[in-house]
Amino acid sequence: MFTFFTEIVRKDVVDRRGRFVGHPHDFTATFDEAYPRVTSLIISRGIFNKRYYSILWKDLHQTADGFQLKMTLDSLKPLEDYRSKGEATFRSGILDQQVVDTFNRKVVRVNDLHFLKVDDDLRLAHVDIGLRGLVRRLGWEGFVDRVVKIINRHADYLSNESFISWKYVQPLSIQEATGKIRLNVEMDQLREIPPSDISTMMMELDPYQRAALLKTMDVQSQVDIITELELKWQKDLLEELDAQTVIKLLERMPADEATDLLLELSKRDADRFLGMLSTKKAREITELMEHEADSAGGMMTTEFIALRENMTVGEAIDHIRQVEIKKAETIYMAYVIDDDGKLIGSVSFRELLLELMEEKIGDVMQTKPPSINVEESVKDVAFEMDKYNLYAIPAVDDDGVMEGIITIDDVLHVTVEEAWGKRGGL
Repeated sequence: MFTFFTEIVRKDVVDRRGRFVGHPHDFTATFDEAYPRVTSLIISRGIFNKRYYSILWKDLHQTADGFQLKMTLDSLKPLEDYRSKGEATFRSGILDQQVVDTFNRKVVRVNDLHFLKVDDDLRLAHVDIGLRGLVRRLGWEGFVDRVVKIINRHADYLSNESFISWKYVQPLSIQEATGKIRLNVEMDQLREIPPSDISTMMMELDPYQRAALLKTMDVQSQVDIITELELKWQKDLLEELDAQTVIKLLERMPADEATDLLLELSKRDADRFLGMLSTKKAREITELMEHEADSAGGMMTTEFIALRENMTVGEAIDHIRQVEIKKAETIYMAYVIDDDGKLIGSVSFRELLLELMEEKIGDVMQTKPPSINVEESVKDVAFEMDKYNLYAIPAVDDDGVMEGIITIDDVLHVTVEEAWGKRGGL
């Protein structure tokens, strides 16, 4: 049998002798099961001077009219604030809270809870996110139903319930001190959502909840998500994270993305984080900071695959697999540099796979590949990449020394922003 939270809290609770105790107010539950099982009932008694009682589920009976306790009213000890116990509860942790609907990939607000009674157990089966759930909470369901039936007895409002199965719900309220729920540890459904979709959902949350959601992810997932956000949102998010988490993110972020983010911060904060980064990462970012943001140098990343012309194809593939692939932003193209770091050739990974293992890189590479000077503009970069149909283009200094690469996604990001700015009259 199914019942709603709204219906339950309107019932009476009586003691063993049938004396009125109060009304159901909330429930605690175990959230380590697929469908949370209620473990205790929180009873509220009084109107102006409310008192709360916590009763274990095994110490009461469910009746047609409500609940009957197995003890007397005189034996109950009131709690000043049941939430101070730090237990996860439905009213404070889920009801009226924003949750992630992992099936439809969006953030929704919970208007009511739908329980299933199985023998003596009461389990949370669904959350109600629809208008009907809100109307039920307000106590207007009967009146509104009658009005809607008069207007249109076949209205979707009367028949379509906006339920989400609990297995697709990820709560976002995580303040354990106030009894709010953390995200499920496994988070299988959440991990299946593309980072771009999660970043979109995060925009619908308040800053604290964004940080809470991000902290539940592994570091690489955090990086994938935060780099999908606009810089303004990245900056706001960083302000909600502790320094240790920020450093982990910056260490794993592509150097160009980390540079753009640090440039959004105050000089004091940027310098503080730079001082906490590894020497190698800090050097990469510092070098990128020297370039204008709207130049090729300002867009490039220093993380690319570098080969030497005297390598064999087999050695090059092993080198890419063991060393370069861990740090490169893209493995589509490898770049050949000499002892002075000057760009002398390029070779695609596809070409490497098709060549004989003993062939020398110098014999299979493309000599004098297209490149762009680090001081050139974004428009020049876009023109060159379009001209040669490139997914990435190397950026070099005046001496031909390779400084980094610019990938197509970075170019698209800037050009799309400019196009929207012009459309909006910005």
